Amino acid sequence: MIVVVATGIGVTSALWSWPRIKGLASVRLRHIELVWIALAVQLMLFEWFARRIPMGVTEAIHYLTYALTIAFIVLNRHIPGALLIAVGTACNLVAIVANGGSMPASMSAWERAGLRPIPPEVFENSSALSDPTLGFLGDIFAVPASWPLSNVFSIGDVLIVIGGTYLAHQCCRRRDTPASADTPTDATANAVGELERTLP
Repeated sequence: MIVVVATGIGVTSALWSWPRIKGLASVRLRHIELVWIALAVQLMLFEWFARRIPMGVTEAIHYLTYALTIAFIVLNRHIPGALLIAVGTACNLVAIVANGGSMPASMSAWERAGLRPIPPEVFENSSALSDPTLGFLGDIFAVPASWPLSNVFSIGDVLIVIGGTYLAHQCCRRRDTPASADTPTDATANAVGELERTLP
């Protein structure tokens, strides 16, 4: 959830004028429904079903949500920021696969965020581990417990947020040039017309 909120803030930071809003709205993302499905499945999985279905099934579904996200990125690899989003997603996926299907979090980050301990038999999308594999790719950063949306997050999450923010600013920037500005061809034609009018 913290990644969604942070990306939303980053995107909003690009929308300070109506032309820029229209610029972002004009972006055509292919099969955006894949992202919404992945988010909805993860939300239902970890809020309601993780404690009711076998752990192996939960892991498989978790991997499936990442497969949907990767498919979306591949289909939209042409857009600005896609590479950053892809690298961030890959970092998270590598950490998850290396630690048995769950994102590893550092104990110190977990404690700073004030998160509750998770029993070993319960599968969560992120859990604190004392000695994780590839721990530097895990949730090593924390929003403190005293702040809103306190949670842990990874370097991959940071790259995803930067990529989404970059996408918004690049697409909005295309609308910053006034539509009435002359193109080089128009400017040349106007100059020629003016010269002809001055000749006897």
